[in-house]
Amino acid sequence: MIDTTTTTVLENRREFGDYWRLRLRIPAQFDVRPGQFVMLRPHGQLEPILRRAMVFYRIQRGLDFLESEFIYRTMGRGTTQLSHLRQADQVDLLGPLGNGFAVDQTIAAGQEVALVSGGVGVPALYLLAEQLLTRDIKPRLFHGDRTSDTEQGLICLDDFHELLGQGSIVCATEDGSCGERGFVTVPLEAALRSGALRPAAIYTCGPQPMMQRVAELAREFNIPTQVSLEAQMACGFGVCIACAQRVKMNGRQKYVRVCMEGPIFRADEVVWES
Repeated sequence: MIDTTTTTVLENRREFGDYWRLRLRIPAQFDVRPGQFVMLRPHGQLEPILRRAMVFYRIQRGLDFLESEFIYRTMGRGTTQLSHLRQADQVDLLGPLGNGFAVDQTIAAGQEVALVSGGVGVPALYLLAEQLLTRDIKPRLFHGDRTSDTEQGLICLDDFHELLGQGSIVCATEDGSCGERGFVTVPLEAALRSGALRPAAIYTCGPQPMMQRVAELAREFNIPTQVSLEAQMACGFGVCIACAQRVKMNGRQKYVRVCMEGPIFRADEVVWES
């Protein structure tokens, strides 16, 4: 069920660089699935008119409310305004939106899955990792970014280390400042080819070229894979068609709305644009 509500900022702090962590108190009736998102903007502000999409990151449940964290990157006017929010400020929120990740019931306890993320795509995988662990499925995270802050490392990495353990995470940065040098798909491919990684499934969120490469590897190794697509969204509930994505289903191509039919798709459904 989609709700429109005004909620309270509990915390909004800069993590490092242009990454921020926003913590909100949201209604307890929100039934959130991993990979779902909200559309939000500061309460009472008419500029910018459009809300900004943010995926649910970590959630803690209180007696009659939820505390939800969102990780975002200041990239334009809308997210810059969000960075000015302070404790006790009000935020207009629409959600939860989207379909969320689906964990196949055939994946058995003890099996391994790969989570592949890039940049600010990693928050989309946290609730999924928690869900997998409740079924005794073993997530391994492959996370990449352009660079890292020398003191803080990569965004969300401490949280994932606490959840998964040190040996379950592989990092890569394009400049070699954290983990391996290069794209995160390189150590992923190496692990697949060597047999060190035999995942029952892959789940990925991040830049389009990264996910496209993950989809290519998934096809080569015949691994069921779900991708969380990032798209510009104006409304979040399918009216504006700004987030149209070309897919192939039932032998033909068509356009779907990332906010409604997605943001999660099977990798083999997506028509990747070069």
